[in-house]
Amino acid sequence: MNLSFKDLRFIIEAIEHQINAYQERLQVIEDVDEDEAADLGNDIKFLELLHADMTTTLEQNTTEREDIAYEQALSEALEETFSEWETTKAMTAEEACERIRAISYQALEEL
Repeated sequence: MNLSFKDLRFIIEAIEHQINAYQERLQVIEDVDEDEAADLGNDIKFLELLHADMTTTLEQNTTEREDIAYEQALSEALEETFSEWETTKAMTAEEACERIRAISYQALEEL
């Protein structure tokens, strides 16, 4: 199943809400109903693990999207530079490094 950023964020918030609701219920019944308290404790642990897993997935997806956007912006900046390549003078190694650094900064600004 492929979930969007918004889908994952919504599910994570719902899990957080459910964990809080279970913790509140657990405080009320902890000394009254040991079986329900044990069930709630198990459910809370499961939800916490699920929350951690989904948060990690969300962070990875966000990083991957940022990397893809940077690579695309860098590619576009390089294409623009190389299209002008034939009309420019020969560069020294230092000038080439400076030009590449400028292209990289330009790609970051376009994000």
